Amino acid sequence: RQTLRHPTPEERSTLYLVPHFWTLGDRFYKLAHKHYGDEELWWVIAWFNRAPTEAHLKIGDTIVIPTPLDEWLDQTEV
Repeated sequence: RQTLRHPTPEERSTLYLVPHFWTLGDRFYKLAHKHYGDEELWWVIAWFNRAPTEAHLKIGDTIVIPTPLDEWLDQTEV
């Protein structure tokens, strides 16, 4: 069974983190489609930012989109 763990600061430094300023109408699934080409990967953005739902964010918050996705997922498997 595989589980995900949050990357260490060292691991985070190897990723490109695309900043995104949360605005009215933003949704994780929309960001996943834009950055990963797959709406079903919305959970990656939510999990990485420790915001389980959009309700945990407010307009003006800054989140990051971890890329490249394959490299990031490889690092987080234990």
